[in-house]
Amino acid sequence: MNRVLPVHPQPMPDELFSSWVYRAARANGQNVFSFCHLLLPELNRRYYDIDNSVNNEVLRTLSLLLRTPYQNAWETSLDSYAGLLYSMPTPKAQRKTCILQTGIKKNSDKRFCLQYCPSCLAEQKPYYKKAWRISFITVCTKHACQLHDRCPQCLKPVKPLLNDIRQPHKKPFLGDITQCYHCGCQLTEAPILSAKKGVVIDTLFYKAVLKAGYWQLAFSLAWIYSFSVFLVLRHLIRVVAQKKYKKEITTRSIDPDIMEHQIRYRCMCKLTGLFRDWPLNFLDILQSLDIRYSELTSITRQRNPLPFWLDKEIKPLIFNPNSGPSAESVEAAITCMQASGKKLSLLQLNKFMGYADSMSIKNVFKQQIAKFNRNF
Repeated sequence: MNRVLPVHPQPMPDELFSSWVYRAARANGQNVFSFCHLLLPELNRRYYDIDNSVNNEVLRTLSLLLRTPYQNAWETSLDSYAGLLYSMPTPKAQRKTCILQTGIKKNSDKRFCLQYCPSCLAEQKPYYKKAWRISFITVCTKHACQLHDRCPQCLKPVKPLLNDIRQPHKKPFLGDITQCYHCGCQLTEAPILSAKKGVVIDTLFYKAVLKAGYWQLAFSLAWIYSFSVFLVLRHLIRVVAQKKYKKEITTRSIDPDIMEHQIRYRCMCKLTGLFRDWPLNFLDILQSLDIRYSELTSITRQRNPLPFWLDKEIKPLIFNPNSGPSAESVEAAITCMQASGKKLSLLQLNKFMGYADSMSIKNVFKQQIAKFNRNF
C-alpha cells in the first residue's frame, strides 16, 4: 500500500483531530468511517468519542499518510493539552479536566461536547477548533460572539463525523462538515449572539495563559502553572452554577465539563475579571457572589487539593474562623435574662445569644454559677 495518500490536507491553526480526519477523508474521496477502517483501525467503534481515542500510533500513521510533521499532528489531539489545561487525565475513563465530555456511547446524544462559532464555520475553509472543546471557553474571541453547542433547528449535539453514516429511515447523508448530522441544517445559519466584552477579554487572557503554560501573580515573583489557574476557574464555575442556576441544570452532577453552554456562559459573566487586578477583583467577586472560604476548600472533593498559591494569598483575607462571644457580652446577656425573668440555663442562654453550643458561653456560664454558689 502506498504510504502517502493522493491528497494530504494539513491541520489548520488550532484544528481538532476529528475535524482534520474528516477533511482528510473527504479530500481523498472517502467517508470518515471507511477511511479509519482501512487506515486507522485503532479508531474503529470509537467514532462517538474519537478525539479521546487518539494515541501516538494513530498520529504517526496519519502524519505519514498526509506528509504532516508529527508535532503538527500531535497538536490536533486533546492530549496536547496535558500539563497546560490539565495536569493529567484522571484514571476514570481517561477523563481530561476542563474538556467537554462525551460520556459513554449510549448517552452521547445527551452531551453537548463540541461548540462552534457560526461565523468561523462560514469562512472559506471551515473546520472545528480544539479550543471549542474547552469547558470554560464560551465565546469566539475573533468575532466577539457566543459559541453554540447544538443545532439551532433540531437542538441535537454537534457531531460532524456522523454526517457519513446512515441515519434512521434515511439514506447515507454525506453532509458537509458545517451541517447538522440529524436534520441537515447549516450550522452557519445559527444566530450570531454578541458576547459581553468582559468575557471576551477574559477568554483572551485564558488563551494566553494556556499557550504560555504559566501565569505570574501580580506584584509577585510567583509563577503559577496554567492548569492550576484553570482548576480554580473550573471549580468556581461549579460553585456559581450551584448557587445561581441549580434548577436549570438537567444533569445529575453539577459539573462544568458536562454543562450546557448557556449556563457556562452565564457563570463566566458572573466571574468576569476574576484574575485581573489580582487579588482585588477575585475578592470582590467572592463577596458579590457570597462565596465563602469553605466553598473554595471544597475543591478537595474533586481529588485536587486547594492550590497553595491560592490558599496563601486568599485565606488571610477572607478566612474568619468562628469565634465565640466575649465574656462581657455573655455576662450582659445573663443580666438581661435575669432582669426580664427568663429561665436561665445553658441551653436558653445559647439560644438567647444566637448560638447552638458555644464553648465561650459555656465557660462564662459555669463561672457565673460557681460565683453564685460561693455567695450563697
